[in-house]
Amino acid sequence: MVSPTSVSICDEHDRIPVHNDENTYTVNHKASATLDSTKAFEGPEKLLEVWFAPDRYNLPRSMARDGLKSVPREMWEDMLGLVHCKVLSFIGTAEMDAYLLSESSMFVFPHKLILKTCGTTTLLAGLPRLLDIACVHTGYPAGMEPWRVFYSRKNFMFPDRQKHPHRSWKDEVKYLDAHFSNGSAYMVGRMNSDHHWYLYSAKRDATSSFKADPVVADGRFEDETLEIIMTGLDQEKAAQFYNDRIVSETTSDCDSASASSDDLDPGHIGGAEITTKCGLANLYPLSRIDSFSFSPCGYSANGVTDAKHNYFTVHVTPELGCSYASFETNVPSSVAGMNSLDVVSYVVGIFGPSQFSVTMFETRATKNSFVNACTERSPPAEIAGYTRIDRIVYELDEYDLVFLAFEKTEA
Repeated sequence: MVSPTSVSICDEHDRIPVHNDENTYTVNHKASATLDSTKAFEGPEKLLEVWFAPDRYNLPRSMARDGLKSVPREMWEDMLGLVHCKVLSFIGTAEMDAYLLSESSMFVFPHKLILKTCGTTTLLAGLPRLLDIACVHTGYPAGMEPWRVFYSRKNFMFPDRQKHPHRSWKDEVKYLDAHFSNGSAYMVGRMNSDHHWYLYSAKRDATSSFKADPVVADGRFEDETLEIIMTGLDQEKAAQFYNDRIVSETTSDCDSASASSDDLDPGHIGGAEITTKCGLANLYPLSRIDSFSFSPCGYSANGVTDAKHNYFTVHVTPELGCSYASFETNVPSSVAGMNSLDVVSYVVGIFGPSQFSVTMFETRATKNSFVNACTERSPPAEIAGYTRIDRIVYELDEYDLVFLAFEKTEA
């Protein structure tokens, strides 16, 4: 699905500069060829967003011009080692680097980093290293807290198998509070339901001497993120995320010279086939999509639209009894000529879940009608074939948060 100008195939120990032109696509050939997901089980991801400024044009003067994008790849790999995941491949653009990981995804912008990991990864264990990299390598002012921080996740399917600091929401909040002085923790949705959602948010103290906040004060700050979390996937639809590929224990050495996309490993080739077959390729037609088919089952994809700073990411664990899929994007729904509910309907149609939840996190300056369409002042949001069981709206600083939960309507 990726049509790059140059493709690099490399051993996992090769280091490739993070300064990429807009058409660079890089594959970690060894990690991709030897990755075995037989023992994968926990689909729900942990999601961390750390913002060091509202946008790339309001970075602190002490920071490198490219901000976090100036960080060499090996530094991110060092941090990801603490999280217990590896880089499989990435798409580099002028605005963003989209990393496809052995356990989900990472997106690096000049002003923020988004890290999403599943399974028993220890995402928050990488947070101190992330903050250190920002200060030491990019010049972010030492001692200054990030501009905004968000951490969220669905309730785990197997919480007893998680590792510190993810054994409980209480432990996670305690860990985050040790790093940020102005945090707030929330639980959204029904505690006795399979779909409730946790959120932690923190913001730099308003008395900070760093003067970037006028961007927010005058209403120019726009941000929106749509996330769909699905469980109980239709088994016929889930079957397309299985394969009979045998994973290699070793892989031959290969150089990092430019090669054609035909030289990709079976995981990336299979991922591209699934992307087309399941219909994901048609959601945002002008996107470049980097996808991977795990063995014996599972699927991950990162998409980058022609806007260069808009992304979407999809992750699937189709095993019967704990099947799960997630979709996340910051692409404005109008880009595809749809509203947000149309996007939800399209994505849900790919997986046919028995239950799913939707969260839309958007600033009030964002010109999106989704929040208005989902408040009690308007008709209920409807998805064909499903019954809405929850609709919750929060006001969080300059953001509005909408949480919806649906169950498949019984015939």
